[in-house]
Amino acid sequence: MAKSIKKKSFSLDSVKDRFSSKTKYKPDRFIDLGEVFQKATGVPGPAIGHLNVFLGHSDTGKTTALIKAAIWCQKNGILPVFIITEKKWNFSHAKMMGFECEEESPGDWSGFFLFRDDFDYIEQITDYMNEVLDTQTKENWQHEDGTPMDICFLWDSVGSIPCKMTFDGKGGKMHNASVLADKIGMGLNGRITGSRKETSEHTNTIVFVNQPWVELPDNPFGQPKIKMKGGEAIYLNSTLIFLFGNQKNAGTNKLKATKNSRSINYATRSKISILKNHVNGIGYQDGKVIVTPHDFIEDSKAAEEKYKKEYADYWIDMFIKSGLEEMDETDLNFDVEESENIEGLV
Repeated sequence: MAKSIKKKSFSLDSVKDRFSSKTKYKPDRFIDLGEVFQKATGVPGPAIGHLNVFLGHSDTGKTTALIKAAIWCQKNGILPVFIITEKKWNFSHAKMMGFECEEESPGDWSGFFLFRDDFDYIEQITDYMNEVLDTQTKENWQHEDGTPMDICFLWDSVGSIPCKMTFDGKGGKMHNASVLADKIGMGLNGRITGSRKETSEHTNTIVFVNQPWVELPDNPFGQPKIKMKGGEAIYLNSTLIFLFGNQKNAGTNKLKATKNSRSINYATRSKISILKNHVNGIGYQDGKVIVTPHDFIEDSKAAEEKYKKEYADYWIDMFIKSGLEEMDETDLNFDVEESENIEGLV
């Protein structure tokens, strides 16, 4: 008689041992941009160990957010690495907001940070970022107490610099987008997000400021949509994207101080919302803040009055520097000048 064939029992554990890996990630952490920012957006700020974007039209609060991110990083032992390609960076303004830096000589600022603004094309930047990450690993960057010295790259702004082919006059927008997709999407993205693994000594972060363009609707009932310069690579690979202002335009209100019919804009009322959140899914769409040269403040009369009282001397000094006669704070009249419509999500 034929012998019965005994089938081997199935074991899922055995399959997992052969085909599955186990990876532990560090707890989610955020760069804290302050209570006002969190109330407006629902999250404290950029996610640590991820790619993040501050997206929006001009004068909507992106630079203020970038400086606040750098300040928080300094205070928490994370090395800010500035990559400035838009050529609008101002150390004096950053210092006024609380960033720790000193001017050793004209144009030469020192402090706990790295700073580069001498790049001509995208490949130089991504090579530099990879070189910094390689050196951090090889030299095991640490603080004096032995704790890891993490990095936060702050790039202002993606979309303001071409790829090498375009720089040489042989390429265009599609080539710029392709290079970003290769260098960020298939390169730095993995290195940054991979640093969240518990096996990684350091946890590194990227915060992009991105210039937008507006895609017009393809039908009479559609709405214009904000798009990132440089293609979709940054959008697709970023975990958190903060939208400053409206999609169609800046959508801001200018707040002004006047003296003898002369005016200075002292703040901007702007919206901040979450365009993409792959950390916890939270994101308010109706947040509003007031952006001042010093910080974000709440969009409320009480916050406005507190700011005016605290910084009246600063704005008096601005009037004096602009050539007006000396005055005291009783001469100042703070008011609101309406500009573009801030209501709605468009």
